[in-house]
This record gives sequence, structure tokens and C-alpha cells, in this order.
Amino acid sequence: MKKDEYELDTAGKILQAATRLFAMYGYDNVSIKQIANFGGVNSALISYYYNGKKNLYLNVLNTQMEVFKELIQTIQAKEISPLEKLLTYVNALAKFQEDNPNHVQLIYREILSPQPMFENFVRTKLYILHVFMKDLIAKAKEAGELSTNIAPTHVAFTVEGIILFYSLMHKEVRELGEIPAGQEYQFLDEALKTYLASLK
Repeated sequence: MKKDEYELDTAGKILQAATRLFAMYGYDNVSIKQIANFGGVNSALISYYYNGKKNLYLNVLNTQMEVFKELIQTIQAKEISPLEKLLTYVNALAKFQEDNPNHVQLIYREILSPQPMFENFVRTKLYILHVFMKDLIAKAKEAGELSTNIAPTHVAFTVEGIILFYSLMHKEVRELGEIPAGQEYQFLDEALKTYLASLK
């Protein structure tokens, strides 16, 4: 293995391990040593590649944010109604949650309860998610899909709350709702459609 390939592999292992642990336990509850052990690397390499825990966490957030940005761009390009775009976006988040357990809650945790040192990240990057949803709701109003009396930003916050509940409680939703594994997203789809139907 060439040196640059080794470095990419090692940096990738660290990022992957950090993403999983931060998503599961939050920034404050994860140590450099835990990340190193989980990733199977020497803890000194985390400082070498990422210059410490704070910068590693920012790399994790940036990497996850790119997934969301790509999803937004894909949905914006679709020739469907604003409301259909919103439902497509939320269902895509549910699929992402299924494939990458806990990762959605990592992003939404920073939106709802940002670490003080990462507030700038929330304002400049994660806010894009809220703006995207708010704009879709505003366009749905203009298209007559939703009531003209609603405030798009308030609806966006409520939809985000539904998504957050699902991301935090999807296992409990499956157990309490007696839903077969892998079909938890149906709860999210139905909850969202029920809420939006009340706004028409």
C-alpha cells in the first residue's frame, strides 16, 4: 500500500469511528481514546490527521452535511410539486436513517442544541436544512397545496420536530407500534402526511 493510500485509509477509519460514536453518544461523551479504540488506530494519529477532537467533530459534521446538501440538490432538480418534494426529502431522510443509524440525530442534535463552540457551524451550514424546508412550504402555499394562513417557518420547525422524534425514537416506535423491522419509516410518512393534511 502506498503512503497516500495508507493515510487516506487511516484518516477514513478515524472519521468513520468518530461519526458512529458522536452520533450515538454526543460530543461531550466521547473521548479521543474511545475513537482510537473503536477505529483500531493509535490515538496520536487523531491529532496528526485532524488536530484534535474539536476539528475531528467539525470534519464529521461537514461530511454529514455534504450528504444532506447532495440530497437537497437532487430533490430540487425533480419536476414534482413542492409538497411532493418535501415528502420525498423526509422519506429520503428515513432511508438514510435506516442505512446509517443515529446519523440523522447527530445533525439535528446540533440544530436543536448546538455545542457553544459549534454555534457558527449551525448558523452557517445546518441552517440550510431549515431554510430548504421553509422555502418548500412557502412554495406549497403559493401553489395552493397548503393553507395561506400558515407561517412556513413554524411549519418547518414542526416537521423538523417530527423528524427528530423519529430519529431519536425509531426503535421504540417499532417496538411500541409493533411495526416490523425496516418499516419504521411508515410511521414518519404517516405522521407527516397527517400533519400536512391538517394544513390544507
